Formats: sequence, C-alpha cells, structure tokens
Amino acid sequence: MTETVTETVTETVTETGTYVYAVARNLDGELLSGLEGLGDTPVRVIGHRDLEVVVCTVDLDEFGESALRRNLEVLTWVEKTARRHDEVVRRVAALTTALVPFRLVTIYRSDDAARDRIEELYDDLGLALDRVEGRAEWSVKAYCRTQPVPSATSAPTSSSGVAYLERRRAEIRGRQQDAVKQELEADQLFWDLVPAAAATRRLASQDQRLSGRREAMALNAAFLVDDGRSTDFFELVNVVRTRHPSLDIEVNGPWPPYSFAVLDKS
Repeated sequence: MTETVTETVTETVTETGTYVYAVARNLDGELLSGLEGLGDTPVRVIGHRDLEVVVCTVDLDEFGESALRRNLEVLTWVEKTARRHDEVVRRVAALTTALVPFRLVTIYRSDDAARDRIEELYDDLGLALDRVEGRAEWSVKAYCRTQPVPSATSAPTSSSGVAYLERRRAEIRGRQQDAVKQELEADQLFWDLVPAAAATRRLASQDQRLSGRREAMALNAAFLVDDGRSTDFFELVNVVRTRHPSLDIEVNGPWPPYSFAVLDKS
C-alpha cells in the first residue's frame, strides 16, 4: 500500500506601501517610463482631480514604521534613500512647470490611501503649486574669508609681557570687528538679491561638517526665481559679488522648490 503525503507550501506575501515623491500639475506620466525609484521599483503616476501624484511601490519590510525607526539611524541608508528621492524629484521637476516635493519617506498603505491624503491637502497643494508655477529654487551661500591678523603667539619675556597682552587684545578685537563686518555684509548681500526673486528664505547656517568648508558660513539663503529670469539672477549674483570682497559666495541652481513648496502637513 502506497502512502500519499501531501506537502503544504506556505507562500510569504510581502506587504507593500505607496511612497510619494511629489505632486505636480500637467505632468505626462509616460515621460517617466523607465525611471526607477526606491528599491529599483518603477516610478509611476496616479491621478487625483487635476493633480498628478508621483509614487512608487515600496516593501514595508524596509519602509514600514518599525523598519524606518531602525533605518533612519543608519547614515548610509539615509544618504542612499535621500539621493534617490532627490533624483526622482529633479527628473519630475524638469518635466513640469509646477511641483510640490514631499518629505523624505512619505509613505501610505495603498494608492487609495495616498489619494485620500491628497484630497485632504488639495487646497493647500493648490496654493503651493500656484506659488511655484514657472519658478525654480536657487541657493546662495556666503562664507567668511579668513582675514590675516598679526601674529602674537611668540612667547613673551618679562619685559614684553604687557606689550604681548596688548597685542592679544588687539587681535581679539580685530577678529570680533571682522565677524561683525562680515555679518553685516551677509545681510546686505541678501537684500541686494531680494528684488530679483519672487520669494526668499533665510535658512540656518550649516555646520562645517555639512558644508565641507573650513570657513564659517555667513549666509544660507534660498531664492525662488522665475524660470525666465534665471540668467538675470545668476548675473546679479556676480555683480554683487564684487561689492562684498570679504565673502566667498556660492550660487547653485536651478533646483526643485524644496524650500517654498514642501507642506508641513504632508
């Protein structure tokens, strides 16, 4: 007698979620064909009313609530995720005139849940899209140039101690005066550029570990500039650069309007 053994195979079903990169207007989703997002999954577009929501499907084993708590503590994971997120947002920004980027790791349980959230945010999204329509973000950073100071580090003798202390006091006063002067110059630089922008934001100065510069950052500002005035803005930066010789000025752009369209409620 032959005994028949039936083996039951249990299939593991991976839970997934919908990752939202941005919301746009007048975006042709076909132009994103072939673009891969997080986890090398295809970037796609889901529609809601007159808006296009740029999303991809993610594995909740990596992007679920508990997994995110762990992964957000891993610098390499955060850098890789942020880089891919930004690549997608930049690609989309190049294909439309109005874009609202969403925060890193904005994830919903499904496409329907994402649409429900977009509906809740619909009025705010409309205002943000109106604000950035036909505009891009430019970054202007200014660093304090190192000012030469007289050396006062030689060891004092008994007869030169008072003179040494005076030189040290003068050196400290000089540095303080330079710092105040550079701060005022940074303020003036900002206001010199304001008329060329539709909107502006002064941001916190970056730590030297983030900026990659040894010099202190005197200004970190974002400017929302009409697409048709980008060249004018860049040229204006070069003009005002000559007015502020104590500052080393960096300008970068155009970028998606991160500083002007990200919703706190997203």
